[in-house]
Amino acid sequence: MQYAATSTPACPADLKYSNRIQVIQQFFDGGTYSANDISAAIGLSRQTIMKSIQFFLRTGLLVSAGKGGSTCVGGKRPELFTLSPHKYFLCITMWPQDIRLYLYTIGSHLVDQIVLNTSLPEDIKEGIDRIGKLAQQLLAEHQVPAENLCAVSVSTAGTVDYSTGRLKYSSQSPSWGTDVPLADYLRPYFRPDIKIFVENAAKMTARPFLLEPELKDKRVMVIFGCWGLSSCLIENGQILGGKNSLIGEIGHMVIAPDDPEPCGCGSKGCLERLVSVERARSLLQKEGEKFPESTLLRRGREHITLQQLFEASENCDILARRVVEHLAHTFAVAIRNICLVFDPDTIVFQGDYAYADTFFDVQMKKKLREFQYFPSDNPFDILYDRRPLDHMNAVGSLTALIRQFFDDPTLYQDPAAKA
Repeated sequence: MQYAATSTPACPADLKYSNRIQVIQQFFDGGTYSANDISAAIGLSRQTIMKSIQFFLRTGLLVSAGKGGSTCVGGKRPELFTLSPHKYFLCITMWPQDIRLYLYTIGSHLVDQIVLNTSLPEDIKEGIDRIGKLAQQLLAEHQVPAENLCAVSVSTAGTVDYSTGRLKYSSQSPSWGTDVPLADYLRPYFRPDIKIFVENAAKMTARPFLLEPELKDKRVMVIFGCWGLSSCLIENGQILGGKNSLIGEIGHMVIAPDDPEPCGCGSKGCLERLVSVERARSLLQKEGEKFPESTLLRRGREHITLQQLFEASENCDILARRVVEHLAHTFAVAIRNICLVFDPDTIVFQGDYAYADTFFDVQMKKKLREFQYFPSDNPFDILYDRRPLDHMNAVGSLTALIRQFFDDPTLYQDPAAKA
């Protein structure tokens, strides 16, 4: 896995700091390299590289990894270096039906994980206590001292205040209330000064796209569909958030104001409710009597998933196609509106709608073409990414912590400069 370089921390204008940053970035992929390898990669002299490596050996971020092989002409075997296997990141997932903890080394190697397919408690402090104790258990099992845990991430439903680590509100967990100090609640389970990065689930699962070279200079909208509907908007390699962290909360766009179903956000007619699996099941029940031959009716309606709906549509089930066409047209309306303010180059579906069939794609694009302001050819690329959400969330969480941790300017300063 290749990780994008961090932005340059706000260090003093000293060449050695710049050199240190460039050197440590070469190790972000968890690889093992010699000074000559790094010199060839970034164009600095071997002597300059070694000064930076020695600095990181003293601070404990790098360790010796033994000797490399001899060159084709013989000679001294080069010493190899790698990121410390004794410093760690902890990534926590707090999703409505999913609690996960991933323990990684800072070199991106997965050490262990805990996975619980269970609902989050309605009492936030009860939930945090459970997660905190699981985290302590995981760290104790692998004998990780408090000072060796470098940073913690939390992926959760809802909008986040990044400056404070507070969860502003989650329509998936309304009983938690507003302005929930998630980072502060978690901190007692770790050392007091630990960095805790709280992020919205849709933005976390979209972070792996920051690593895709072909998307580097494009406007990208990643649509997250699972227990809720949200998105992440990416521009020039940066995730957009906004003053109130609302950029990307497309699930709460009001598409049909007269729709009777209330949304957890307090409105009616929200996109999240109109394209939910519950709405699809309701439509199947409403239309089912007209299509008794449908294979979908052989299943219990309450157990039908969106993926099964799309599979039936792909197999030309007429009832399934009636419902899929409705969902496609609803998404088309939402995407048309989004394009008026963001105008993406690429739209990516993740989760449930990543399994949309060809019929969904055709119907959505047909509806979009009714908007005369779009060019006659494709106004943007539409991709369906079927990689599992838990995998994308884990990669996104690790990517976030690598950036957060290594963007700290104090990592590159001499002890005297920190004092």
